[in-house]
Amino acid sequence: MEDDRYVFCPLVDEKIEDIDCIENRDVVDGMIVEESLPAKYKQKELWKDICKKCKWHDYY
Repeated sequence: MEDDRYVFCPLVDEKIEDIDCIENRDVVDGMIVEESLPAKYKQKELWKDICKKCKWHDYY
């Protein structure tokens, strides 16, 4: 049985908790300040675009 609390995040190429996904999305959408996002999610060039294109971006 798969744990529904985890989703694959293309920003770090691994599964992360759904709440972390939601927080990342909120940063990308301007609802939370970018400085609150852990650096590991901002390592890739165009990380905001990657997040916006992710299938989970508008899921929750």
